Amino acid sequence: MPLTRIYEENEATPDAARIFADIRASFDLPFVPTIFKVLADAPDYLKLVWDDLGPVARSKEFQTATLALEEFCRSLAISGGWKFADQERVLASQKFSYNDIEQLGAIVSTFSRAFSRMALFTRLMQRGYAGGQRGRVSDGRQASALSRLVTLHVPPESEAGLRTWLIYSDIRRTIGVRNVLSMYRVLSPFPAYLASVWMDSKKVIAEATFKHARDDVSKRALALITGLPVHDHRASDRHIAPEKWRDIEETVDTYARLSPQFALLASIWQRSFGRRGQTVAA
Repeated sequence: MPLTRIYEENEATPDAARIFADIRASFDLPFVPTIFKVLADAPDYLKLVWDDLGPVARSKEFQTATLALEEFCRSLAISGGWKFADQERVLASQKFSYNDIEQLGAIVSTFSRAFSRMALFTRLMQRGYAGGQRGRVSDGRQASALSRLVTLHVPPESEAGLRTWLIYSDIRRTIGVRNVLSMYRVLSPFPAYLASVWMDSKKVIAEATFKHARDDVSKRALALITGLPVHDHRASDRHIAPEKWRDIEETVDTYARLSPQFALLASIWQRSFGRRGQTVAA
């Protein structure tokens, strides 16, 4: 069965904490994506995959590919005509201030970037346990201040109140996951807004046209990892037991399936903020 426990940054071992810090800086994100927190339950694999693919994540080629996927998701969101309810109006009706709305728009743009990165990175992870692939990358740029100066608090599921927990149950049931994704958990202090975002998400996810677009994002992600190097991870560490590999593969496959869908969904959510849903400079 897949790995399910999420190791928060304050629960990580010293080795995992160092990897988490490097992940934040390499992806230029103010939080650690959930898949890495789950993979902390397989520390040998987490170290193996990051030692191999960390330099790829920092490379100019990977960064160019993620920008291309972000633009592709944005264009699909526009051409598909999908939108959530007017986010400024929804938030204003729930007594959020002007500055709060600005900040939430920026947070949504961060998730749009994060899911595009994960859509590519999880595909590279899959290649790693399927024999790897050849390629070359150049040195990456230094991470911007965002990952070094800003921390986005993503509450653990254990902190959810009853109303939030009921929404979490519906999320798990609808998209077939054991852990609630960060872009919903970050809203747990605001259950009314979380409910609004999830109902909009659920409606869009059910549309046949969205499913076709999601598949297009997945295909584009596969095309964009061509030429990015991945070693054969199975051959690199023969101490990981076969049953552990099965758990790892099932976990990574789940996130590889979900990331393209949520890269597109986050672009739709971002678009629903209008001018306030602008991407934070990387």
